[in-house]
Amino acid sequence: MKKRKSVSRLVSILNAIVICLMVLPFEPKHLDAFAISCCKDGFDKSRYTLTGNMAEDVATIAKSQKGRTGAQFGYTENWCDEFVADCLENAGADSSIVGHGGTVADFESVMRKKGAVQVSSPQIGDLVFFTYSHVEIVTKVENGVVYCAGGNNGGTGNYKTNYCAGERKLYAAARLYLRPNYPVPPNPEPPTYSNLTADKTMISVGEEITFTASSDYATGFTIGVYEGTEQYSVQAMPDGKLTLTFDNAGEYGAYVTSYNSIGYADSNWVGFTVYNSAPTYSNLETDKTMIAVGEEITFTASSDYATGFTIGINKDGYRVITQDLNGNNFSYQPTEIGNYYVYVTSWNKHGLCDSEGISFKVYDSKPTFSKISTDKTTYNLNDEVIFKFESDSAIWYSVGIYKDGERYGSIWDVTNNTYTYQPIEPGAYSAYVTSRNSLGWIDSQSVYFDVYSSIEGDCNNDGEFNISDVVLLQKWLLVDSDVKLENWKTADLCEDDKLDVFDLCLMKRMLIEKR
Repeated sequence: MKKRKSVSRLVSILNAIVICLMVLPFEPKHLDAFAISCCKDGFDKSRYTLTGNMAEDVATIAKSQKGRTGAQFGYTENWCDEFVADCLENAGADSSIVGHGGTVADFESVMRKKGAVQVSSPQIGDLVFFTYSHVEIVTKVENGVVYCAGGNNGGTGNYKTNYCAGERKLYAAARLYLRPNYPVPPNPEPPTYSNLTADKTMISVGEEITFTASSDYATGFTIGVYEGTEQYSVQAMPDGKLTLTFDNAGEYGAYVTSYNSIGYADSNWVGFTVYNSAPTYSNLETDKTMIAVGEEITFTASSDYATGFTIGINKDGYRVITQDLNGNNFSYQPTEIGNYYVYVTSWNKHGLCDSEGISFKVYDSKPTFSKISTDKTTYNLNDEVIFKFESDSAIWYSVGIYKDGERYGSIWDVTNNTYTYQPIEPGAYSAYVTSRNSLGWIDSQSVYFDVYSSIEGDCNNDGEFNISDVVLLQKWLLVDSDVKLENWKTADLCEDDKLDVFDLCLMKRMLIEKR
């Protein structure tokens, strides 16, 4: 009886083993854990933008999650197939295209039932199965080399388990490729725009420059590079990127043609310089030469081959600033009064070049004096009057002009210390200047000058010749003590540097002829 019970127990154990073997798939590698864990909401969706082409979007999503771990998504273990399924769902695939399986083999079976077909020539968005335990997404095929990206990447080096390694070359032989039942993309439109950028505008001979193209409906990009006006090269830009080096110095430019099967669009022009020598010149400019303590002064550097600029600022003969510029601009706020001097060093890997210096003054009070002067004291009506201004800390000059004792005009906010004035009427003039900075102002003493008419016979200097000029000259010749000739030279019609009755006779004849 005891023997019979032992046999019965043995039969029960054997039956249980048979049942287990019937349930398990034939391949031993199907023994992966059965764990469906949809974590599509755990993706970092800020890393990608959908285009509407599902196959390309699936590959973009897979690449974009590089460096993230299973815990960051919410996965637990053996999640490579779940990652692929979630990439498909985040690209817009519904249950007619994608489903979840318990193991990689189950996932393959589910995808086949959803219409995925086995292919021999992989394309972007296809699924690549390695043995029976790992699956990833094809991201591109270039020169016969297949690239892929997935989740829970195994391997050595940077490809850690429970980790997204990002895009990489196919690291092992593929067991098979499946193409999901992607919807047919809508008929494309021709690109409506094309854009090209470069990561540098200045490179040395042999140094790399990388171009990046973008468009809306493009399926490919072709870049044209010119040296001066001559075509240097024309080549494709895989994935919209291309890195080049150049052996000859010169001025170069490039543009990209973005295209699809319907049409194309050309981009903007991107210019860049290739150099093989130190900068040949260095220049520095500023927006001011006088500022108050705490105010800001801005400097702008320029050069031909410079890849960097270093600015040096001295105060009263001592260095106070030495700084590399971020770009070619530098703003400075001095905290002390004094006389400052600044220059820039333009440099590249081959050498450097210093600029001319710029002097500027820093003040902490309003101007203490103001002065105006003219280049002459008498002018003809068609002459220019040149005003010269002087002050110790003025930034702006404003001029008040008087004619024949009455306010005649104003000139506002001159920033140079000279100004050219064109009188339009003869007369006795005076002018003063207000010298001003951000802290106050001060007026100058007046300067006096006369402007004479250039009209023949206009001896009263009123801008016209008439009977009053004849009467004035006649009274003057009769030695009338109340008479003053404002512009005697216009009455010297005989041009003998004296006035007499002959000039009066000619003046009367001119008046008769004028009538």
